Amino acid sequence: MLKGLTRVGLLAALTAALAASVTAATATAAPVASAAATRCPATFQVLHNDRIGAMSLPAGAYYVTVNKLSCSQASTLFADFLQDYDGDLPYPWRGNASAKSFTNGSASFSVKLASPAPPAPPTPGNVVTCPGTFSVLHNDRIGSVAFPQGQYVMKIQRGLTCSQAASQFALFLDNPKGVNAPWTLTGTAANASFKDNMGGFAFTVSKTGGSNTGGGGRTAVTCTTFTVLHNDHVGSLYVPKGKYDIVLPVGSTMSCAAAQKQFVAFLDAEAVPRPWIVDANNATFSRGYGSTVKFGIDPVKGAIG
Repeated sequence: MLKGLTRVGLLAALTAALAASVTAATATAAPVASAAATRCPATFQVLHNDRIGAMSLPAGAYYVTVNKLSCSQASTLFADFLQDYDGDLPYPWRGNASAKSFTNGSASFSVKLASPAPPAPPTPGNVVTCPGTFSVLHNDRIGSVAFPQGQYVMKIQRGLTCSQAASQFALFLDNPKGVNAPWTLTGTAANASFKDNMGGFAFTVSKTGGSNTGGGGRTAVTCTTFTVLHNDHVGSLYVPKGKYDIVLPVGSTMSCAAAQKQFVAFLDAEAVPRPWIVDANNATFSRGYGSTVKFGIDPVKGAIG
């Protein structure tokens, strides 16, 4: 086969063959371009200030961005990692506290606290009175300010909708130590003023003598307290271990027994089956959009660290 090739010609042929072999091997070994990171359509709700080692995770809704992972896998992993307060994640996962990201060397995901743009604030001096009232079902307090059981009128001064202010007030009531910076609270239950001077948000609540209920996350029927024995999650809703009130909002056609049974089933499955929907931002469940078959959960104060 080598007949007719000079030594120089043979050397040239071998060199060319080797170069072609190296080129082919390099092309074969060239890494495939990594898949683009994708933001998941739903947010993951952390119900209270938490941490994973040095990574601080304030309470709120989080965007989850995945790379070579499904949104469901990232949601499950994030819920599991939130149980590792010391940051000692299962091998080969590693966390980056500053970037709020996690990687196992090939797949990764990151989380970011959602900060939706607030709606246009009311015209200066034009205070908006919210319809209905917010119900506080038992004597409560936020820091040094007591909020007795009863109905409260809410007024928006800057940068919030009535629904957002009601949700914020409910969060404050779940933290008897007081409001978190940059929020401040002044006044009494007769006229309490909440302000976030950094974000430009402000609203007031005033106790009334009426019995009408309307807005807020504490209306209608509160069922028996339910204990979650370990940190868990239902879809994108993180449910830390502790005690929870099961709440039937105004208009719900469920019984307390049915709501509790359904909640247990959701915890066991770590998801909600169709047609059920979980609203992680408000910790509520409904059997389809607009359904009257609905309930929510509300952490009992002092039961969750």
